[in-house]
Amino acid sequence: AQGVRAALALGASGVQVGTAYLLCPESLASAVHRAALKGPQAAETALTNLFTGRPARAIVNRLMRELGPMNPAAPAFPLATGAIAPLRAAAEKLGSGDFSPLWSGQNANGCREVSAAQMTKDLAGG
Repeated sequence: AQGVRAALALGASGVQVGTAYLLCPESLASAVHRAALKGPQAAETALTNLFTGRPARAIVNRLMRELGPMNPAAPAFPLATGAIAPLRAAAEKLGSGDFSPLWSGQNANGCREVSAAQMTKDLAGG
């Protein structure tokens, strides 16, 4: 909420806060994704094209470290998702997010395990 207020005070007409909702019970984030958002690795994010073929911010994981987060050899959208799917599924069965898109903005510590309604109320300052 503090970041939202600061952005608006600086003249922004809106903010994007999708990451804040990822730990809400209504979120479809996987157990692996939720664990990453709660762990120390959430402090390190980067833009990557490895998971979808398009740039998006994610928590740095093994795939991003080994191939580089932005790799020109990554399959184009929408082929990248299918290309990584077998590795992702196998790793997630073992409880690993090494090959999963662990989507996150730059401030994952804003995530809390509260309802989406409560998160919205809190972000709105009420």
